[in-house]
Amino acid sequence: MSQDIFNQRIARINSHTYGGRSAMTSTEGGTATSMYSSPSMGLETRTARRNFKPMLLGAVLGMIVGTLAAGLENASMPWGPSFEYNQLLTMVVLVALCAGPIMAITAATMRARFPSFFFFAAAYFPCVIGCAMLDLPLF
Repeated sequence: MSQDIFNQRIARINSHTYGGRSAMTSTEGGTATSMYSSPSMGLETRTARRNFKPMLLGAVLGMIVGTLAAGLENASMPWGPSFEYNQLLTMVVLVALCAGPIMAITAATMRARFPSFFFFAAAYFPCVIGCAMLDLPLF
């Protein structure tokens, strides 16, 4: 009787697929065996692709904010000092500049829980600082 209950449970498990993989097969002896030798087969390439999008988004947003910050005091830029919404834009850009190191520190402490946020902040922070400093007269 216990053999029948066990086989019913195995059949119920086999009727559902797990993670897109096919179900288990049963041998002549009635024991269920996995069709794959490794349960994590095919999952090694997903993590690299998953982290690319947040890094790209962070880099692009960082470059946009950095370019805006660099042109706020430059009279040759269209959004420079003569722009009528310059003060509003200045406040938004300063908040975005200050958010860079705060996001980097926060993302570093919560990396295991939010890996996408970590990769976004890791790309955003250097891009925003680098693009903001491009227009500074250093020499």
